[in-house]
Amino acid sequence: MTDLNIHLNNPIDEARMESLRKTAGRGPVLILTHDNPDPDALASGKALAFLLRKAWDIPSRLVYNGLVARAENQSMLSHLTPEWEYSWTLPNLKDYSAVAQVDTQPGAGNNRLNTVQPAHIVIDHHHPIRDMIDTVPYADVRTDIGATVSMLYQYLDAARLQPDPLLATAMFYGLKTDTRGLSRGASPTDEVSFVRLLHRLDQRELSRVELASLGREYFRSFSRGLHETRIYGQAVISRLGDMEQPDFAAEMADILIRLHGAQAALCLGLHRDTLHISLRTEPMGQDAGLIIQKVVVAPGKAGGHGSMAGGQIPLEGQDVEALLASIEKRFLEAMGETGEGVDLL
Repeated sequence: MTDLNIHLNNPIDEARMESLRKTAGRGPVLILTHDNPDPDALASGKALAFLLRKAWDIPSRLVYNGLVARAENQSMLSHLTPEWEYSWTLPNLKDYSAVAQVDTQPGAGNNRLNTVQPAHIVIDHHHPIRDMIDTVPYADVRTDIGATVSMLYQYLDAARLQPDPLLATAMFYGLKTDTRGLSRGASPTDEVSFVRLLHRLDQRELSRVELASLGREYFRSFSRGLHETRIYGQAVISRLGDMEQPDFAAEMADILIRLHGAQAALCLGLHRDTLHISLRTEPMGQDAGLIIQKVVVAPGKAGGHGSMAGGQIPLEGQDVEALLASIEKRFLEAMGETGEGVDLL
């Protein structure tokens, strides 16, 4: 791509493209992502489907599970990535020439596919790299990249494909949200992708997503979250209780890390039979992915990178109060904080 004179150091060469094509087969390819997909996941899946279709005439089907509940994400799903289908059950894998996972990995614990298939494709940027990845026929996992869509942009570049305005808008928004406008865990690859996508997107559609309307329950939940927030020196913890949407913990963490003096913000919320955990750290502070591995222990699963991490723990009859207390204790130990803490409000 030469629409902008910005060098893209692209590791995706002809050999890797041919390996991807062979693994994909004739199609259709089943494209999956993590439960409760975020903008990076939604855009990455659409970009992979675009690549398969335009480069090799390989059809695909995009299927997700869980909730897309955040107002902006709902708007994105409706207007920018409507190709995604919701399915409570996993489709019959025998109906597809290959299975692709984007923005997640087998064994990550945040998706329903925890086994490696004979024709399996994984493209992801999350830490840690799971043990199963060594047996995946085509795996591209780079934890130094800020968003999976930046990796997909490199594949489009290698195929000499330009994303259409809707795809460019979806990819740009996925990249922007996962890196908080390049301020969180962004690499040079993300920076180049960001600038190039910016010049191809549909600004009206982007505004439609970013300014999606919010219901009254959102503000009630936000108020409850603030009233349940405590400050322990440079660490912030918020117990959100029962959440209507599982990604609300991440939304609160994004806000609380902006508190003056905060170096890390941990938000804990219950949705159905799972405890959802979101962690944010200052861009120049501790690695959130390393902290979350100390905080979430089995049977929970967690992962992340840079200043952004999250995890899920199945409740399975556990004493919720004791579970929350143990998580908070490990978090404060990881942050080196002691004391009782003070209420935010």
